[in-house]
Amino acid sequence: MVDTTRPLLPVSTRFRLGSAMIWIGVLAWVPFILLWVNGANPPLVWFLPFHLLGVIGGARLRASADKTAGFERSQRSLMSTAGRLLIAGGVLVWLPYLYMKLIVSRPVDVLHYLPFHLTGVLGGSALLIASSIRNRSES
Repeated sequence: MVDTTRPLLPVSTRFRLGSAMIWIGVLAWVPFILLWVNGANPPLVWFLPFHLLGVIGGARLRASADKTAGFERSQRSLMSTAGRLLIAGGVLVWLPYLYMKLIVSRPVDVLHYLPFHLTGVLGGSALLIASSIRNRSES
């Protein structure tokens, strides 16, 4: 069955809103970092939901805009694929952390996993941006 309903927002608006949501999700950590640097010990659970909602919700919104615009996976370059794999790896870094914390019940320091998360996510994002710039210059 083919869905012929029109989306509520145009593709460009969904893409921009998704990007804004991703930035809001990333910037949710700024107050946490400021509190932590000033000697406070803020709980992660105050900031993690905002981070996850912004980043995951924004990524899904951008993906739906890409799909509506007809941007298929077969059109993605090797650099873009490598960027997506790096991002996935940066997110999957948290699986051992969660295993150690929730299943084994061991005290685990977030700072042991954060550099790997940031390396994967920021490195993958840099590759995606470079791929996008390269595709624009070739067009």
